[in-house]
Amino acid sequence: MEKIEILKIESLSRAPLVVEGYLFKGSNPKAPRVAVVGAMEGDSILPLYCASSLVDFFKNKIEEEKIKGDILIIPSINHYALNIGKRFWPLDNTDINMMFPGYEFGETTQRIAKKVFDAINGYDYGIILERRPDPATCVPYIKLYKSGYEDLLAAKRFGFKLIHHRTMKSIDTVTLQYNWQLWGTKAFSVICPSDNQVDKKIASQINQAIIRFMDKSKIINYHIFNGYESTIMDRNTISIVKSPKSGIFIPKELAGNYVSKDQIIGEIVDSLEGNIIHQFLAPCNGMITCFYSNSLIYEHAVTFRIARIG
Repeated sequence: MEKIEILKIESLSRAPLVVEGYLFKGSNPKAPRVAVVGAMEGDSILPLYCASSLVDFFKNKIEEEKIKGDILIIPSINHYALNIGKRFWPLDNTDINMMFPGYEFGETTQRIAKKVFDAINGYDYGIILERRPDPATCVPYIKLYKSGYEDLLAAKRFGFKLIHHRTMKSIDTVTLQYNWQLWGTKAFSVICPSDNQVDKKIASQINQAIIRFMDKSKIINYHIFNGYESTIMDRNTISIVKSPKSGIFIPKELAGNYVSKDQIIGEIVDSLEGNIIHQFLAPCNGMITCFYSNSLIYEHAVTFRIARIG
């Protein structure tokens, strides 16, 4: 393993920001190469944990000869935000994942994005560990933009239950996934639940999926059990359930559970009087992909997303 410095930014008031990557050299120069990018936001605890666990795996738990292609892992980019629990870059509240491919003479986050992109550009595959932006507990899944550069067949190698094949918005053209794909890398976003607590079971599922992908892509020789035959979903196949009232939200079903039409899946309790003021009924047969993760809910908030069956 080689620890490499991706970038270093001096600070007047604290220690320099040093972003490091962990490079595991493969034994076969013709094998595909992969880069993994972890936490780009200050509240991306699970992406950070998954990326650091992958470093431990390749450093201590797999024989070197089983690593065929180069593997670069960057566990964290936005240390300053992580240290103070702030989501975006603390100085100007900008999102690093909205700054790619970067600009070396631009604002700080543009310069950070440029240095990171220079380090990871040219890899055959790219994996981005992302946290859901909304307060939701979800099943881990792959997010792929309908960009014209996406590789759905390769995405199925992860073995996740779902692949969200999402229509692009104009703002998505400055994300890492799109720019990576634009420059020839087959990039995939692995979406993690937004919970701040590390769920080791979920983390294990995510890392097993990444290892499975690397094995099936001939980057490593480390066989692992097959995952799911991924179902490709888009906005048209997902039912959204919103809250008609505010109060205390109590889910009755969890992400990944299958539900039947008209089944009670949650309720709202009056926050002052304690009685049930609304029950949520499943609008269709399907699987809950995510649900609202805060106990206090507001009117019109999205409470459940359900992938329809049939």
